[in-house]
Amino acid sequence: MASPVDTSVKNFNSAMSSALALSGTQNALAVMLDAYLKDGSDTKTLASLTVAGGVATAAFTGTHGAIAGSVVLVAGVTGGPAGFAGLNGEQRVTAVAAGVVRYATALPDGTYTGTITMKMAPLGWLKPFSLANGGVYKSADPASTGMLVRVDDSGTLNARVRAYESMSDANTGLGLTPLESQVPGGLYWPKSGAAGATARPWYLVGDGRGFYLAVAPLAGERFTLIYVGDFASVKSGDAYGFVVTGNEFDQTTVSTIPGGCCGYSGRTARGGAYIPRLHTSIGQAILAQRIGAHHNGATADTYAGAAGYSIGTYPNGPNNGLMTGALELMAQGIRGTLPGLLHPVHDLGNLFASGAIVDGTDDYAGRKLMALRVTPPTGSATGTVFLDLTGPWSR
Repeated sequence: MASPVDTSVKNFNSAMSSALALSGTQNALAVMLDAYLKDGSDTKTLASLTVAGGVATAAFTGTHGAIAGSVVLVAGVTGGPAGFAGLNGEQRVTAVAAGVVRYATALPDGTYTGTITMKMAPLGWLKPFSLANGGVYKSADPASTGMLVRVDDSGTLNARVRAYESMSDANTGLGLTPLESQVPGGLYWPKSGAAGATARPWYLVGDGRGFYLAVAPLAGERFTLIYVGDFASVKSGDAYGFVVTGNEFDQTTVSTIPGGCCGYSGRTARGGAYIPRLHTSIGQAILAQRIGAHHNGATADTYAGAAGYSIGTYPNGPNNGLMTGALELMAQGIRGTLPGLLHPVHDLGNLFASGAIVDGTDDYAGRKLMALRVTPPTGSATGTVFLDLTGPWSR
């Protein structure tokens, strides 16, 4: 690893300079996934790259999408002080300014040379098969379950998504998740509440084995939070420790809680989350129930951080803290938890806006946690969850 800190978790959002637009048009989501999962984006040729006091400064002309905490990929460093090749590779950004990106390094002070480029680093996924609008994506991490994710982005309001254990081409595979009998045509990933080129707010946070996509299909902070990828299984060597979430019908303009949103905790077997097989490794796709930290059980489905969700209001009296816990996946017992996602145990009201950064403490000391408001596209229900932007995510 070129960086002295972990770079496995990457984050992108629609407010970044040169961010790709998500709208109610065909292929808009697939273009984003190509860029942020496998290709990278916003490539710049650097005017200079220098190191002073453990800080590398990359200078360029114009603007770049990098923000503090994001990860860039540097290439083309061919000269400079000893160990110069160590400045190539992924780097976690510590600061940005006009025409400048900075990051930490252990390399010596000096000027580094070459035809040096910098771009937003992708998550490191593969695209083994393409569709006219969409494609099939797969983790490149040898430690992953190897499940494939087929995204059909031929619609305008939603993309249709399903997973497979194996595939021979873009339309043929085994181990369909969810089954056709469970969700005909696959799960719905929201893009926009109306067909057309109007851009919608979004966040994408993930690593080489899974990612979260948060979309506000109408506007504002009404995000639906989707996850696909490997989870943190309680079973050692869980070959099917993978989950795909999504809505079971078009929920881009309704007031009910989107079935695929990972921001709520369910006391019933509400749809929207599917695992390829039972923990016994036999059978077919199964529905997984989601239960958040200290859900008080007052209602069957409640947003994390919403009024009446849990134990009193923020902050927690004894330590003046923000207390959180993992979102558990239930399928014949607790199968595991979603990585990098924290549900607060308090009622938070409107205290945290989407994108607000909180410094972690205790088990999350040294990490940055990002708040995200999770809400139906319309209606009054609302909640707040937090995503770990620093990593690494435990599995």
